[in-house]
Amino acid sequence: MTVAEHRRPDDEIGDDRWDHLAEEHGPSYEKHAWKRGRKGPRKRSAGKVESQGPPAQVLTVGARRCTVLWREEKVPCRLPSSLSVNQQAEVAVGDRVLVEKDRGTCWVREVQPRDTVLSRPDPRNPRLQRIIAANMDTVVIVVAARRPGIRPGLIDRYLLAVEHGGARPVICLNKIDLVPPEERSADPELALAQPYRDLGLEVVLCSAKEERGLDALRAALHDQLCVFVGHSGVGKSSLINALHPKLDLDTSPVRERDGTGQHTTTRSNLFELDEGIRVIDTPGVREFGLWNLEPAQVRQSFEEFLPHAAACRFTDCTHTHEPQCGVREAVAAGEIPEQRYEAYRRILDSLEE
Repeated sequence: MTVAEHRRPDDEIGDDRWDHLAEEHGPSYEKHAWKRGRKGPRKRSAGKVESQGPPAQVLTVGARRCTVLWREEKVPCRLPSSLSVNQQAEVAVGDRVLVEKDRGTCWVREVQPRDTVLSRPDPRNPRLQRIIAANMDTVVIVVAARRPGIRPGLIDRYLLAVEHGGARPVICLNKIDLVPPEERSADPELALAQPYRDLGLEVVLCSAKEERGLDALRAALHDQLCVFVGHSGVGKSSLINALHPKLDLDTSPVRERDGTGQHTTTRSNLFELDEGIRVIDTPGVREFGLWNLEPAQVRQSFEEFLPHAAACRFTDCTHTHEPQCGVREAVAAGEIPEQRYEAYRRILDSLEE
């Protein structure tokens, strides 16, 4: 729509409307008085507009706005309507963006292609993608030994999403202080992490409260951009505080009545720690859906199934109901952990829903 088409000759357009037009058309339009007292937008005369320069990185995202690290400074930026209309898919913490400064206002002009991404279906509209973080090297899946305890189903879903998005997973088992040392070798909760070790995944035991295991976690994250994800109450922000106490992020205890976590972090934020570690802290989740995955991709992602799938009668065996299934036979023989097979079945069922 042209500027002329926006004009309303018989009345005035309110300030809110012109604010919307400014967002839609960018900083090259401004509100001014017309002849005969009417209001309308006019394209600005050529003024000083700084070149885009080096890309900036998004530190946090708000409604129609974000904060970026640009030229070694934290800079608030506005998002044009082309990005803000579906902003949770278009702009995410970790994104590299091109920024333009016009008469004191910074605007995000372009989001550059992402190297990696972690996403999920939007809880309000599963047909839309919600980007959790972008361009991270590592995704730290934080679980708790107690309160609320380990939930393998969530770990399995995150592992699929991380693999699909191109990053590297690390499992951080926090609150190890709640399990007495003499009980750890036989603890059934801690045993839930063993199948992931058997797959060659890095599992780090930590206690943010007692500052245990932090050196191992630092070593796993050295010189990387990582994102901390997991249930509410597992201690993501507490771990980040333990790694870098000067941040002093807000934390909340789990609920006494049911041992579940409370939402303390309400918005993803990127923080700079020591030793080249950069961390994106994310809000906790109750559940985690998978975006744009097909059943065949899920089968391939359960890599411990692959050697046994060669014994399946059918090459396209789903490992759920077909006769002569090598994977189900391996589960029955104890060669594949039943925990992992049940997770596979639950994920397939969720995709059908």
